[in-house]
Amino acid sequence: MVCNPSDIITIRAVEYYRVLFLCCPRLSVQPFVKALCDIHSVPFKPYLREQFSICFDVYLSILAETKTRVNRVLGRDGANWRVANTCAACQYHLAGEEKLKFSMMGCMDGNDSLKRVQRKSSGVDNLGNVLVGAGPSHKRIDSRTGGGTYFLSREEVDRFARPSLQNNAAMLSAEDSPCAPRWKNMSDKLTASMWAIFEETGLFLSLCRHRFVLLAADMVKSGEQYVLSSLFVFTPMLMERRSKYALAIVDRLIDVLGEDLALGYNLGCGFAVTVGKSSLGPKAKDKRYVSLVGTFHGHAHARLCQTEHLGTYIEGNGLEDSEGCERFFSKSNALASSVRYSSSFHRQQAIGAYFEHNDDFETWPNLVKFLENNYKQALEILRDVPVLQVEMYELGITSETTFCQWLEEEKEYLKSLKKEPLEETLQMEYYRKLEALFTAEKDLTTANHAWIMYTPASLPSKGPDPTRRLETDRRHALEARGDLKTHVRMLEQQLGITERWTPGTEQWEKTKKMVSSATYQRAVDKLEGLVVARLFELTKMNMSGTGYKLRKHMGQALKSRSQAIRTALDQYNAAAASLKPPKPALTWEQIVECTFLSDFDLLCDTREDIRERPWSRPRERKAMDRYFKVLRACEEIKCLNIEIRRVATFLHNEDVFLRRRETEVAADNPALSHQIELHRRCRGHYNTNFWSQLLKITKLLGFTGTLLCGVGPLSAQVEKSSSGPSLDNPTVEPDEDEDEDDEGNDDEDFVQAMRVMEVVGRSE
Repeated sequence: MVCNPSDIITIRAVEYYRVLFLCCPRLSVQPFVKALCDIHSVPFKPYLREQFSICFDVYLSILAETKTRVNRVLGRDGANWRVANTCAACQYHLAGEEKLKFSMMGCMDGNDSLKRVQRKSSGVDNLGNVLVGAGPSHKRIDSRTGGGTYFLSREEVDRFARPSLQNNAAMLSAEDSPCAPRWKNMSDKLTASMWAIFEETGLFLSLCRHRFVLLAADMVKSGEQYVLSSLFVFTPMLMERRSKYALAIVDRLIDVLGEDLALGYNLGCGFAVTVGKSSLGPKAKDKRYVSLVGTFHGHAHARLCQTEHLGTYIEGNGLEDSEGCERFFSKSNALASSVRYSSSFHRQQAIGAYFEHNDDFETWPNLVKFLENNYKQALEILRDVPVLQVEMYELGITSETTFCQWLEEEKEYLKSLKKEPLEETLQMEYYRKLEALFTAEKDLTTANHAWIMYTPASLPSKGPDPTRRLETDRRHALEARGDLKTHVRMLEQQLGITERWTPGTEQWEKTKKMVSSATYQRAVDKLEGLVVARLFELTKMNMSGTGYKLRKHMGQALKSRSQAIRTALDQYNAAAASLKPPKPALTWEQIVECTFLSDFDLLCDTREDIRERPWSRPRERKAMDRYFKVLRACEEIKCLNIEIRRVATFLHNEDVFLRRRETEVAADNPALSHQIELHRRCRGHYNTNFWSQLLKITKLLGFTGTLLCGVGPLSAQVEKSSSGPSLDNPTVEPDEDEDEDDEGNDDEDFVQAMRVMEVVGRSE
């Protein structure tokens, strides 16, 4: 049988699309196929798009199977092998190296950009009206799974859904986390209609500290409507709905990576409580899992939360900011348009391919540069040690342990402010009701006096009768006094008061002071909330990707916000002046320059005057912050010295190991050996640059590490060979078979790819 195909799609064309898509995730199939048709002078037909998509799926399946076979012969085909070996700096442990506080550090967060529309057919309501998109889903059943080893299955995630296991990680309160009541989420009514059209509502991601992807999970629409949240929102409801994804990721990472794992999360303080209350709690405690708060998001958390979860105050954190997910999402958001209307399989396929490409061609090539930049940053901070010593001398501080003692004192002080005593709350309520009762009695007396002043002779002969209004005012004043008397009697019974308080008595004056303090604290809270909104709006306005219309809208919001802040500032200063002794007033300049919201926490209490405590004074606090930065910089140097040696050892061992396996397999399976060679070239393409950068790090003034290779997991499997880099010759020579013809073909392919991109740009 002779086959005469009318259309031929070459492997080179499919590879072009794969590479171009990874470089430009917004590129969809149709404009690319149109560009190919234009180049080859072929009329575009809609069916060509479907044929190309099928060919592309087949091509990716071939690549995936090839990679599976290569990994199998290399002994890297386990389900968790990639997670356990994704980052050489984090996970290539060497024999005899110093143990770090955390065996691995990373971050995790959710993002709602990579949503997928749920395609539904039309439905009919009880009255027979046709409702578009209200019927059952009409997507084609596709049992394939995409994303490789990057994605957790929905079964793994649903194990931590609260209804299934009855986890106790329900609504968090202020007693669980000081940040729980600080922020308000957006209303379900504002978002329910929008989120109803999506099946996957986003992506939950975890990265190591060097930005390699560890695990991801699809955030899906559950029976309980998912609520849109901004970057800085913290609510018990949000914590509950996202916790199952974070719990599932932490569970897998603990199983694979073991003890002393630390992950940063913008809701890390509440998540720590959630982990402890969940079924994962005993395992996490046994493996010493630590939940951190990212440095950027930490600005919006309570000071007590910062002292317990912010990396600046966590031993072993180094200079890690735990904000890698935000940087990653700023790039991966480009995928949104291409996966919004795809199938579930193709969505995961595209995201998984992007993860792999990002790890191999962005994160891996920049790994040593990351280590170099962190080393420079740490050395720059350590240059402040003489400044710190001068400050300690001027402040009369003889030991660095004083700063740690101050931090503990501040923590204990803030813990004592978590909740007002119930008796004080009732006393203040009783005082307010008494004040209102006395005012109501005066109003009633005035109303009675005005009402009895009228007599039949004094009533006007024409016009409305004024006594009706006076009688209504008198009745309202009488009812108000009666209601207040009832409340006062109830509070007297609760407090056991036998004799009613009157102005001027000791208890009256004491409670009056407490009420003034409460009024002051409400003024502080209001001012803080407005400053929070202002900071977040300024951050978003200066963020790349913010459009003109949004900037204009936010500019108007900031203009009105400034007036609201001025009003709140006046209220705060009035409340501060009414205290005895008065609190210091704040100026507009102090407010607009505020960048660290935790300072508001030190204004919130008046039961105890803390102005004389050293850790509450600006100069002492500045010295304390400098000390902890220096301390973390020392830890970062220690960590980087270990990671740099790990990377150097891995570069040598990996190259020798792959060359040996390539030679061993060549005798029985030349084709597979060739694939191992391609894999080695891909991994070793950057080795020359790596060794150059590593040598550059050793020349930094203050470098204390070494590039001498240690004994790693691959050391026992590699044979002594002169091939590969070393300290005497830290370069990788090009392979002999990489001749000029190959380079010419690469240039030709590059020019052809650029032509496709140019045509695609015109078609879009």
